[in-house]
Amino acid sequence: MGPFEAEANHDQAANEETALIASNEPQSTAWKAPPGFVWIESAIMTNVFLYGFDGTITAATYAIISSDFDAANTASWITTSYLITSTAFQPLYGRFSDIFGRRACFFTATNTFALGCLGCGLASNVALLNVMRALTGFGGGGLMTMATIVNSDMIPFRQRGMYQALQNGLYGFGAICGASFGGTIADTIGWRWCFLLQVPISVTALLLGWLVIRNPPSTTGVDLTGGLKDAWQHIDLAGAFLLVSGLSIQLVGLSLGGNELPWSNPWVIISLVGSFGLLALFLVVEAKTSAIPIIPLKMLRGQLPISIQVANVCAGLAAYAYLFMLPLYFQVVLKDSATKAGARLAIPSLAFPLGSFISGIIMSRWGRLIGLVRAGSMWMAFGNALVATLGFHDQSWKYFIFIFPANIGQGIVYPAILFTSLAAFDHADHAVTASTVYLIRSMGSVYGVAITSAILQNTLSVRLPEALSEIPDKWRYIDAIRHSVTALKDLPANVQLTARLIYYDGIRYSFMASAIIAAIGTVVSLLVKGRGLRSTSSKGKDAEPEV
Repeated sequence: MGPFEAEANHDQAANEETALIASNEPQSTAWKAPPGFVWIESAIMTNVFLYGFDGTITAATYAIISSDFDAANTASWITTSYLITSTAFQPLYGRFSDIFGRRACFFTATNTFALGCLGCGLASNVALLNVMRALTGFGGGGLMTMATIVNSDMIPFRQRGMYQALQNGLYGFGAICGASFGGTIADTIGWRWCFLLQVPISVTALLLGWLVIRNPPSTTGVDLTGGLKDAWQHIDLAGAFLLVSGLSIQLVGLSLGGNELPWSNPWVIISLVGSFGLLALFLVVEAKTSAIPIIPLKMLRGQLPISIQVANVCAGLAAYAYLFMLPLYFQVVLKDSATKAGARLAIPSLAFPLGSFISGIIMSRWGRLIGLVRAGSMWMAFGNALVATLGFHDQSWKYFIFIFPANIGQGIVYPAILFTSLAAFDHADHAVTASTVYLIRSMGSVYGVAITSAILQNTLSVRLPEALSEIPDKWRYIDAIRHSVTALKDLPANVQLTARLIYYDGIRYSFMASAIIAAIGTVVSLLVKGRGLRSTSSKGKDAEPEV
């Protein structure tokens, strides 16, 4: 039997398995909300709000924060340090919550997020700020993941589409608040309050969660009544260490390469090569471990899982590259204040929950998961390409309309990818499936920040010396331009215009790169076949074959 026949038989077996799972799925019409459901939702949705709020409030203010510390050329680390720890530890929440319980992981995520925000607000230098952002990321990686997992425990799969849409909508509302108020907070009472104001909200979620969140019956066969010592014996410690180490080293290398260090630097090369070696070793360990694996390899095997996760990483990359460059475009090219730039960010943030509700309605009524993945990817590619066409001086209406489509697509594709992945596996695997989806998406986010930051910094370092060759003491100006966005306002008019034009080119190249990545995600999504997936329709019918 040839390899293609073997793959076909594997796909047929997988389809038969998912069909069997579908037949055992409880009917959503018989479902009743458990006691305290409203308060449970309040606790987890508060964290979801903070997850969205923190992301855009940082995007709206990182230029001001880094300039305050005279470190605009390393501004990406305010975002990247958060994303590295968020991404590296995110996959552990799924499996650890299966073993130690939902309560322990919910409290860990919420506590560390609150402590990280407090540390950011009190940081005295940029190094300490980045460390605290990393701590915030350790907790932040579990906020959205644990919300999805807790809802997965309570709500039948076929009725979960609208709740996921509500969750994504609240994430979008948090993003709107962060985008709208971040610049205003920074311009009035100071950027530190962007972080400090999140602490009491996080404490509120913690107190609510303590009162109402309970552990469901174990899906892994681990008996928690034996204590933590017995639970630890079931953990794949080697796999967890290799995964966190490999991801962290890779993401640090990507963040340094082309930005603070050239790609040819030995440290960059060693970190990237070493990370791939550690991740390869992680796959070997997962295949042979006798403990409960952190990520079951069946989730990364086969045409459907691989295609969906490639589309997932492309969506995360394009979305965060877009979000990272937009505020810089507004503040440098358009010379907006942080307040005005934040207000502009509210427009695409508003589009995200709109796309999520569209996705939720379609999933609940018709269950067209693969079609939603394709539609969302196409909208993202179109939106990123549209923004790349904005001129240095352009009609004012374009700055409002052109930034809308990309986030519509993001709102559609995010829940569609998550539910496509969930629909391919049994309910017992939903916690680790959700954390895997968020892991892959977060990796794409870090790739997006690293790639666009490298494009921008390389454009500045190559173009500025030539453009300012006739200017006396040009290197002082170049150093000021690369280290502080706010320093542009104090430069001579001719130097300021030259710097803004070069910034504009670098940002436009970054938008083009994110559009290309989104287009790749679109092409991959067109190759996905969703036959045999469980239905997300509340009508209780199996999903129609999607080609």
